[in-house]
Amino acid sequence: MVDIEVIKVSNNEIRVIVRGETYTLLDPLVDELNSLEEVEFAGYDVPHPLKEESVLFLRVKEGLNPRDVLKESLRRLMGKYEALERTFIEQVSGMKG
Repeated sequence: MVDIEVIKVSNNEIRVIVRGETYTLLDPLVDELNSLEEVEFAGYDVPHPLKEESVLFLRVKEGLNPRDVLKESLRRLMGKYEALERTFIEQVSGMKG
């Protein structure tokens, strides 16, 4: 189970602790965030390699809300995974064997 705690919010930055996940969730999320022109910086840190806990950092351009940009990025990423799931199921369903 993933637990999320917002630890810092400012005008254009947000920091979030994500417990229960590390690279599997955060690598694609950070890639998606960095693909947006609204984002100045996105990254994450895994403070201890034996704990499933990461800190996500996001800084957006002035005048934008970092929470809104993070939500939009999550929606886009979910859409990509749903499309991948549909394609995978279609391809596997059509296999003979």
